[in-house]
Amino acid sequence: MRARLTFACVFAALLNTAAFAQGQPSKLETLLEGTSVSPALSGLQISLLKGGEATEGYALGFAQITSGVKQPLRRNHKTRIASISKLVVALGVMQLVDAGKLDLDRDLSDYLGWELRNPTFPESAITARQLLAHTSSIRDGSAYFIAAGSGELRDFFTPGSPYWEDGAHFADAGGQAPGSFFTYANLNFGLLGTVIELLSAQRFDQYMANNVLDPMGLSARFDPCEIPAPQRAAAFRKGTEPGNWNNGADWLAQVDGSKPNCFYGARDADFNEAFLANYTPGSNATIYSPQGGLRASADDLVVVLKMLINGGMINGGRIISPESVDAMLAPQWTLNAQGSNGLSAGEAEPGGPTDGLMASYGLSVHRINMRDWGFDDGPALLVGHLGEAYGVLSHALFDPQTGDGIATIITGTAQDPADSPPGSSPLYRVEEEVLRWWVSRKR
Repeated sequence: MRARLTFACVFAALLNTAAFAQGQPSKLETLLEGTSVSPALSGLQISLLKGGEATEGYALGFAQITSGVKQPLRRNHKTRIASISKLVVALGVMQLVDAGKLDLDRDLSDYLGWELRNPTFPESAITARQLLAHTSSIRDGSAYFIAAGSGELRDFFTPGSPYWEDGAHFADAGGQAPGSFFTYANLNFGLLGTVIELLSAQRFDQYMANNVLDPMGLSARFDPCEIPAPQRAAAFRKGTEPGNWNNGADWLAQVDGSKPNCFYGARDADFNEAFLANYTPGSNATIYSPQGGLRASADDLVVVLKMLINGGMINGGRIISPESVDAMLAPQWTLNAQGSNGLSAGEAEPGGPTDGLMASYGLSVHRINMRDWGFDDGPALLVGHLGEAYGVLSHALFDPQTGDGIATIITGTAQDPADSPPGSSPLYRVEEEVLRWWVSRKR
């Protein structure tokens, strides 16, 4: 039997949140239920920054469906946040830069222990800076992860391996040599995760927990099995099978439902224990999904933003240096006037409504000109990152001039958000509506 979410459940889902002032929740509740221009949502977490300080947060909707009953979403629930994970991974990379262990502009082959070269541009080194900025000439191909026990990362780049795909993981067009052309690619972060392992001699998930997440006071994790079950929120779509939408069907968990996979390729407890006991750091960090696998809450993401606003400091401790923060936020690539030096549609096909989504990029930092997106009353510049996977839509963004910011996690949509009528920006309409709600409150 389908359980209907009541307003009582909505308010029960607010954990340690500022009280709703009169009129404040109406827009968010309306978005949750669905509007004429956006689909219904399974859940919505929002946390806000004002002047670099966390001010308020909201959690609406449900986190899990247990025996047909929807469990309310709370602010401490962790969801797979998709590509905002890349922003957090960049912190681990920049720690290694600060420690003098990694040179952003050195040939990555020197760290990998094997030669990484695009065969179309064999004289051009591929560097960590290019990986962070998506100018490396690396491409995703049909897959950008290799399951545990099925191979090593270098197999993507080794002719004759099952993962070579006739060189599909490299750009082969003129003008796309390393450092010259922007194409968003998840595999860049499989490489960066592997370099983190090689330079730290730790598994990627453990390095990130020990050196990035714990020092920020966060219980967020790349291993979902380390998140207590009562704090795990699933990603949802309405549909009859994972990966597809059907607005007339029930909500269906896409990932982190009743039993999450601890890593890509995890099979059962015996396999997991044996595999991890014998895993060699630096062999294949893609199993931990560095491109998108962080489980976190919107409150967690606000802490990350606050740390960047504070020049790398949080809770009295330093995560990265001010110089590394500056390097991350500065433009490493900008779309030229002709649009000829990169693909601005992100992971979507060029020539569609998402053109212009990525027109300026730092070191794993999305730089957004809100005026170009039709937000005339919004900040001229927002920095941070966007995410989309398994029905989740997320963003963590702040204004570097004022320290105002917003972190949002939409845990799922009833139908494909691309089917909604477009707004003024390359964002999905529901994402745009959330940002307009935020901008309207800043006036």
